[in-house]
Amino acid sequence: MANALTRFLFDPVDAPADRVPPRHRFTGGQLSWIAPLAVGVVGVVIFLVLLLGDPSRALFSYLVAWTFCVSIALGSLFFVMIQHITKARWSTTIRRIPEALSANFPLLALAGIPVLLGSHDLFHWTHAELYDPASPYYDALIAGKKAYLNMPFFLVRYVLYFVAWTWLGHRLYAISVGNDTDPDADRTLELRKVSAYGIPLAAVTTAFAGFDFLMSTDPHWFSTMFGIYFWAGGWLGALCLITFLALWFKKMGMLPEVTVEHLQDMGKFMFAFVVFWTYIAFSQYMLYWYANIPEETVWFLKRLSFGWGTVAWSLVIFNFILPFLILLPRITKRIAPVLAVMAVWLLVMHWVDLWWVAMPAMEAEYEEVAATPPAMDEGGAVQLLPAQAVSGVNDLDGVLDPDAADAATPARGETPDDVMDLDVIPPAIPIFEMLVWLGLFGLFLGVTILRLQRHALTPYNDPYFAESLRFENV
Repeated sequence: MANALTRFLFDPVDAPADRVPPRHRFTGGQLSWIAPLAVGVVGVVIFLVLLLGDPSRALFSYLVAWTFCVSIALGSLFFVMIQHITKARWSTTIRRIPEALSANFPLLALAGIPVLLGSHDLFHWTHAELYDPASPYYDALIAGKKAYLNMPFFLVRYVLYFVAWTWLGHRLYAISVGNDTDPDADRTLELRKVSAYGIPLAAVTTAFAGFDFLMSTDPHWFSTMFGIYFWAGGWLGALCLITFLALWFKKMGMLPEVTVEHLQDMGKFMFAFVVFWTYIAFSQYMLYWYANIPEETVWFLKRLSFGWGTVAWSLVIFNFILPFLILLPRITKRIAPVLAVMAVWLLVMHWVDLWWVAMPAMEAEYEEVAATPPAMDEGGAVQLLPAQAVSGVNDLDGVLDPDAADAATPARGETPDDVMDLDVIPPAIPIFEMLVWLGLFGLFLGVTILRLQRHALTPYNDPYFAESLRFENV
C-alpha cells in the first residue's frame, strides 16, 4: 500500500491490480512511461547546464515549459468537470485520460519551485529599487501595483491556486476510479456536485494564475482578457493531448471502447477551439490597437517587432488558418493519422504561443538613457515615450517609425521615468528552449501514463458507459 506522501503526490487511489477486467487494463508495457521519463531527465539536465551558462534564458525557458504543463492540466480539469455538469454521455469512454492528467497538480506545484526561486530574473516587479522614490529606477506605475505585485502575496496566491486545483483534480479522479471496483450511482451525483462548484473556482484561479505567471512578466501592461486567453490555449492543448493519447493507446490495441465517433467529436472540439483561441487573441489585440495608447500598445509593440512579428504571423498561419482548413471537413476528423498529426501540431503551436508571450519580456528592463535620443538608440532598440500620450502623439505608427518619433522627441536628458527603453532580445531558433520544454513535458507525460497503468483505462462501471458505447455522430 502506498504511503501518504505517494498518495498525495502521485495517485490518491490504491491500484486494484487484478480486479480490473483484462479488456480495460493498460497493456502498453513499461517502455510507454519509461521513455518519456527518460526524455524528462535529459531535459532537466539541459536546463541545469543552461542555468549555469545563461540563467535568465534558462529560467524563462523553464517558465514557458512549466506553464505549458500547468495549462494542459487545467484544460483537462475543465474537460472533466464540463462533462459531469452537462451530464454528457458521449465522452464517458475517453474520460479517464483527462482525469489522470488533472491529477498532476501536486507534482506541478513542486515543479514550480524553480520559478519561485528565479522570480528576481523572471518578474521585473520583484526588484526593490522600483519601489524606492529615491532610486533613479523608481517606477511609479509598478509601485502603484505593490499591493498585488509583492512576493509574499504572490506566494499566498500560488499556494491557493494549487490547493484548489489539487483538491478538485484528486476528488474527481478518486471518485471516478473508485467507482470502477465499487460502483454506486451516488458517485455520479457527487461528481456532478464537485463540478458545480469546481468550475467557477477553477475559472477564477486560472484567470489570476495567467495574470501572475505570464502577464506579470511585463508588469506595466495589463489585460482583463488575458485570463481567458491563457485558458483557451490550455483547453485547446488539453483536447489535443487527450485525443493523441487515445489514438496512441488504440494503436497499441487498447481502448476498443473509443470509436471513430468519439474521436470525431474530439476533432470537432479541436476545430471549435482553434477558432475560439483566435477570436480571443484577435479581440485582445483589436481593443488595444483601436485605443492606440502607446503605454498600452507597448506589449504588442515588443511582440510585433524585433523579429517577434514573424513568430506572431506563424501563430496566425499555423495555429489558425491551416488547422481551420484541415479540421473543417468531416472526413479529416475521422482519419486517425490526420487527427494525430493535428493534435501534435497544435500542441507545438501552444508552446510557441506561450514562448511568444513570455520570452520578449526577458531582460526588458528600464535603464537610464539620458544621453541617447528616445527614438532609436545606437543598438537599434526602439524607445517609447509615455509623454506622447499627453502630447498629442497617440499613433502607434509614430512609435514604430523613427522619423515620426523624432518629430515628437523631447530634448535629450530625459530621466528614466520619462523614457522607456524597449530592450527586447530578438528571437533565435529555440533549440534549448524546446529541449527544456520536451524535458518537463516528458516528465508530465510519463507520470500520467504510469498513473493510467495502475487503473482501468476507461470508467467501465459508470452509469453512462453503455450509452457512450452506442454513441454515433449525426
